[in-house]
Amino acid sequence: MDLKPLPQPEHPNPYTVQGRRFLFDSPWVRLREDSFRHRRGAEGRYVVCGFQRTACGVLALDEQDRVVLVGQWRYPHEAYSWELPEGGGEVSESPFEAIQRELAEETGLRAQVWEPLCFFHPSNSSTDEETFLFLATELSPVETHHPEDDEELLLHREPFRDCLRRVLRGEITDSLTVTALLALQARRSGIPAELDPALAERFFQRPEDHPSRGRARWEALDQP
Repeated sequence: MDLKPLPQPEHPNPYTVQGRRFLFDSPWVRLREDSFRHRRGAEGRYVVCGFQRTACGVLALDEQDRVVLVGQWRYPHEAYSWELPEGGGEVSESPFEAIQRELAEETGLRAQVWEPLCFFHPSNSSTDEETFLFLATELSPVETHHPEDDEELLLHREPFRDCLRRVLRGEITDSLTVTALLALQARRSGIPAELDPALAERFFQRPEDHPSRGRARWEALDQP
C-alpha cells in the first residue's frame, strides 16, 4: 500500500539569515555561525557543523547470518565500540565507492552483492551530515587490508540476532550500526524496502555531482 506524504506547513522555513561568519575549517569539518530572525520576531544565532565527507557504513553478512563488526576506541566518548565497517567518502567518491574501499581496508573483505539499506541524518539539529548505509552479502577475502596509522582495529563476527540484543542492551551504540541493524530487522519483519528512486540513485553518485550539497554548498555560502 502506498504511503501518503507526511504533512508540511505551507512555508516550512521560518528563518531569515541576517549574517554569517565561518569559525573553523578543516579537511573533515567546518563550523559556521548564522545570525537569524524568526518570522515570529525572535532573533538569535545558530552554529552549524558541516561535514566535508560523506558518511557511509555497511552491514556485511556472511553465509551464517553473522554480522562483520569492527572494534575500536572512540576518542570523543573515551570508550571502546563495536560497530559496522564505516567511514567517510571523499568528494570524488560515491558512497558506494567509498564503502567498498572501507570494507576492504578495515576487514580485508569484499562483497559480491550490494544494495542500499537506508539513508538518515544522524544529528540534524546541529550538523548537515548525511549517512548512506548498505547491505552486503556473499563475502570473500581481498588482499587490500590497510587500516589507517591511527587505527587499531579488532574484527569479530556476531550473529545478527545477538547484535539486535546488544543494541537493546545498550552494548552497541554507534548510530550507523544501530540504524542498519534495525533497518534490516524491519525488512525481515515484512516492511517493504522502498527507497525513493531519486534518493536511491545518490548511493551511487559522487557528491561533486550535487553542487547543492556538501562542501560545494558551503563554498557557495561564502559568496556575498
